[in-house]
Amino acid sequence: MFDVNVKMQVGEIDVMTSNNGGLSNEQITEMATKKIISVSEHAPPAIKDQALAYQQMVKKIVFDHLLLARKEERGTICHRIRKAGHEDLAEYIRRL
Repeated sequence: MFDVNVKMQVGEIDVMTSNNGGLSNEQITEMATKKIISVSEHAPPAIKDQALAYQQMVKKIVFDHLLLARKEERGTICHRIRKAGHEDLAEYIRRL
């Protein structure tokens, strides 16, 4: 007869929601930054301060590149819509 004991620990789960559309640039940036850099609550103060400072630097880089990616995606969509003969629709999307 076998007796098996299994212990499992579930990590932290973050959930973000939004109203009237998708997640904001800030929400996506926050989620990405937390996945890239995790700062322990139990870290020594000097290490924790350094990690938090680094996290803020990474957050700015992620945010800037997220804005650029969204802008470039809109540009690609507009180009394809114009190419399909819908100049007015492409202009509306470009202004978003």
